[in-house]
Amino acid sequence: MARKKIEKTEKKEVKEEPIVIKTDIKYIKYLCFLLFGIAIGLLISIIIKKTKTINIMSNGDDKYDSLYETYSTIKEYYYKDVDDDVLINGAIDGMMKALGDPHSIFFDEDAKENFETQLSGEYYGVGAEIMQTTDEEVIIVKVFNDSPAEKVGLKPGDIFVSIDGESAKGKTTDEVASYLRSKEKGEATIVVRRDEEEITFEVTKDIITMLSVSSEMLDDNIGYISIDLFGLLTSRQFSEALDSLEEQGMEKLIIDLRGNGGGYLDSVTKVLDNFVDTKTVIYQMKKRDDVQKLYGDTDDKKDYKVVVLVDENSASASEIMASCMQEQYHAALVGVKTYGKGSVQETKELENGTLIKYTVEEWLTSNGNSINEVGIEPDIEIELSDDYKHNPTKENDNQLQKAIEIINE
Repeated sequence: MARKKIEKTEKKEVKEEPIVIKTDIKYIKYLCFLLFGIAIGLLISIIIKKTKTINIMSNGDDKYDSLYETYSTIKEYYYKDVDDDVLINGAIDGMMKALGDPHSIFFDEDAKENFETQLSGEYYGVGAEIMQTTDEEVIIVKVFNDSPAEKVGLKPGDIFVSIDGESAKGKTTDEVASYLRSKEKGEATIVVRRDEEEITFEVTKDIITMLSVSSEMLDDNIGYISIDLFGLLTSRQFSEALDSLEEQGMEKLIIDLRGNGGGYLDSVTKVLDNFVDTKTVIYQMKKRDDVQKLYGDTDDKKDYKVVVLVDENSASASEIMASCMQEQYHAALVGVKTYGKGSVQETKELENGTLIKYTVEEWLTSNGNSINEVGIEPDIEIELSDDYKHNPTKENDNQLQKAIEIINE
């Protein structure tokens, strides 16, 4: 009897084994299907995320099919791999250019950083202004006072050889600026060429405040203030410069807007508040048939004689200031006709970290005149002399000398 029980037990165990195996297979199949479903879901979400910027057909309008078809064709058949971001940025850039408006612009991440830095008035770096020469070398043209660059001995005229071991040869100013502003390292090893000698500098980076305003006292108690652009810090810097000149006994003022390409409307408005009162129209905004007037914000109005210098590169916000000073303060404009940018732009940061700037309104002068693509005629027209272009000194600056002559009349 015992033997039979043993046999039954063995048979029972043998029968159970296939059942266990079948259960494992079902589980594995279920798990595989589950993982496959998750993978498909992730793939679909990635595709949607990558293409959502250009696949804008969710509204049922098939006129965008060709845009998506082009993207798909390039991704599938082009003989080289192309990064999605490159295609998307190119499509955005193309749309902005298709507007035919030189002031509606696409900025990639590097250009966006430079654009925002210029207007913000502050950045992290070494404190040197650079430019590219005709020999495609990047050279220092200005070293800011009390900056890290000045402290270690970098000078205007120094030509970049390398930064942190990376050769500067063939690099653009934007590329060199990106190296200098990189936050990955708090210090930069900069090699420059000076008088055919290579010199190495170890520079500790810091927060740099850009000065958009410079000033000095000229002879005959004439104050001189130059405004390079209307950034976030410009109005404060202008007020400080004006107060300093007034404390030195300034009786007349020359404001230099030559080369000033514009900036923030709020900034130029605050600067003009030094010269107009609350009853004075600074400028007007026109959007379709609606026109709104913007008035001064203070009654602390100046009364000394003012002359404003302008040129063909004085644009946008600087034209707002020039026109208001001409029409309302009765300041004389000296130089050549201004650029003629009478439009207003807004910016929008896109999800991929890039930026677009697009036109939303037209501005008119305080008297309601449109200057867009026309410019502002100076009261005294005078071209900048070749002597100044070859040797830029105050004595050779015939436009400045003419302004001094007029303000002393």
